[in-house]
Amino acid sequence: MNKLMLVVAATFGIIGVVVGTQLESSQSEINLASSSATHEQSKEPLYWVAPMDPNYRRSEPGLSPMGMDLVPVYDEAPEDQAAGTVTLNAGLQNQLSVTTAQAQVRVWQDQLILPAIVRFNPEQSQVVQVRAEGWVRQQFVFSVGEQVTRGQPLFTWYSPRLISAQEEFLSALRSGQKGLIAAAESRLLALDMSSEWLQTLRRERKLQEEITVLAPQNGVIQELTLRPGAQIMPTQKLLTLVNSNALWVEIHIPPGLEQRIEIKDVVILTDTQGHSVTAEIAVLYPLQEGKLRSQVARVEMTNDQLNWLDGQYVRADIRGAEDESLQIPASALIDDGHQQRVVLADGQGHFRSIAVTTRKRNAQWVEICSGLEVGDLVVTNAQFLIDSESSVASDLQRYEKATAVDEMNSEEVDHFQMNHEGMNHEEMNHEEMDHSQMNHEGMNHD
Repeated sequence: MNKLMLVVAATFGIIGVVVGTQLESSQSEINLASSSATHEQSKEPLYWVAPMDPNYRRSEPGLSPMGMDLVPVYDEAPEDQAAGTVTLNAGLQNQLSVTTAQAQVRVWQDQLILPAIVRFNPEQSQVVQVRAEGWVRQQFVFSVGEQVTRGQPLFTWYSPRLISAQEEFLSALRSGQKGLIAAAESRLLALDMSSEWLQTLRRERKLQEEITVLAPQNGVIQELTLRPGAQIMPTQKLLTLVNSNALWVEIHIPPGLEQRIEIKDVVILTDTQGHSVTAEIAVLYPLQEGKLRSQVARVEMTNDQLNWLDGQYVRADIRGAEDESLQIPASALIDDGHQQRVVLADGQGHFRSIAVTTRKRNAQWVEICSGLEVGDLVVTNAQFLIDSESSVASDLQRYEKATAVDEMNSEEVDHFQMNHEGMNHEEMNHEEMDHSQMNHEGMNHD
């Protein structure tokens, strides 16, 4: 009987201990929940969101589009956290599809594909003119773009002044006087007659009424103003010949891409037939067409076996030099035209927008000059939403600090601690003081 009583007593004792422990635990949870609720009630919500859609926000309580009560969101950031820090739990990060990537040092080789236009090198062009008044008799070239070779006849012309100069030269030759011969020869040379032509005239001693003008170089006719029978003058430009073997390929660089192209960058030029040649950028210079400012990259090359024509369009594949630099994915950069930013993540659910400076960029990567270090985590998806939230949080924090300063007033100032002994009341002019506006009721004159 005694043993049975002991067993029953022990059983009730164990049950009491278990129940007491559960009650104490429940009471602790209630106290903790109450403390948390009290803490939340002591703070003002930042905004209210829909339980099923965190993107639906309102500045005051209400109902979501699904008819559910909006949930308040409080600022849970610690006091020592930087301004603009946004905290997202794992569930919300998953809903927003937040992804991150590390800033890393990698080899950079920029690549741009731009249209380019072929020009004949204007520095290797020659203008054909005459040095006396005359008339065109025969014409052998007729159109712009026509290929000519050095020494090829271009046209013949007649000039009374040249006829007179030839007669003087032939007369001097018949006289045998060296001084007269030299003077007449100099006059013909001044009229742009060649030494070979003079030797022929000296040998044949026959007047030439029509003078044949020959092409001074191989090339293409770029300008042509000749007409058979037309009068020509010394100031008139009759033809322009340009060396078709010397090319300039001009690449017009759109605004915003100037920093990505440098002198000596490799360029692969390809025409519509698939013929390509590799060259280097030789010159970079600015260009202004009306109100539009741009930059032009020029490639200087030869036209061997290409047969490219002036004004022909080709494709330019520009590839910069390889070098190592700090880079982030291009999707992580936020560029609003005034500032370049990224959303920095600490891996613990805290995010903050920071300013960065960049150098080059392409479709995949961006070079970072300052603002980030190797290994920093940047957000590559949903960064625009976090960036806007970070800006709101930063502005709110600045507003709260400004409000706290404005709330300080004279009631918080302890006038009893002020040292009035340092004031010289004897030198103060009490007659100029307006005591009528003073509130004497709050003064203790005792």
